Amino acid sequence: MNSFRLFVVLTSLSVVFPAVAPAAPRQASPAASTDWKADIQRRREALVAKNGQGTDAAYRAELLKMRDQDQRARGMGPDAKSKGHVEIATNLAEIDAALTSELKLDVQAKGWPTIALVGIEASNAAMLVLTHTRDHVWQASLIPMLINLADEKKIDGSSLALVIDKELVFEGKLQRYGTQFKQMDDGTIAMYGVEDPGGLDRERAEVMLPPIDVYKQMMAETYHLKVSNKIAMAVAQKP
Repeated sequence: MNSFRLFVVLTSLSVVFPAVAPAAPRQASPAASTDWKADIQRRREALVAKNGQGTDAAYRAELLKMRDQDQRARGMGPDAKSKGHVEIATNLAEIDAALTSELKLDVQAKGWPTIALVGIEASNAAMLVLTHTRDHVWQASLIPMLINLADEKKIDGSSLALVIDKELVFEGKLQRYGTQFKQMDDGTIAMYGVEDPGGLDRERAEVMLPPIDVYKQMMAETYHLKVSNKIAMAVAQKP
């Protein structure tokens, strides 16, 4: 696999969680980690109970279609596991650009797709497209609004965490939640440095992400690559 293309994928795509799949609780100790699945399930269900299943069926269907396009381009189709490797589309940048343009038009016309508007699955689908956009100016401009929506429990904080981390890495800064990885020269993948290594699982729990050891295992299984204990250094990139 072309190493540059894999680098692009690893720094712009992380493990995608189904709408009802667990991701981590606020945990005070390693012993509490055994309960992360049940806790995240409860918190996701609370989000759905608070916001409902969504009122705009057409918008929801469009976003889910966009998510499927995004995932197919990254070799995340239903037969990916049988192939034993991640097969990335050669026109990935073109696909990302088209999905970005489509999402921009939708957001301008209908607003950001909250859970109440399109349901949690489609709301997370929009965040996935935003995570993978190459338009970092637009991406960064939305983050303050999205943080407010997450604080108000109108969107899923775990999906927003990926956007925040990606933007921090793009700016050459330490990431917050440990969602972004890089391929190393030895063929392994390593997590970019984080702001608070000792409190990483606490930060992840805040936004409903699984413990970092669990996440690394998911990364290894998804990309069929060994996860290194090395720490990758982010380098600021030009937008």
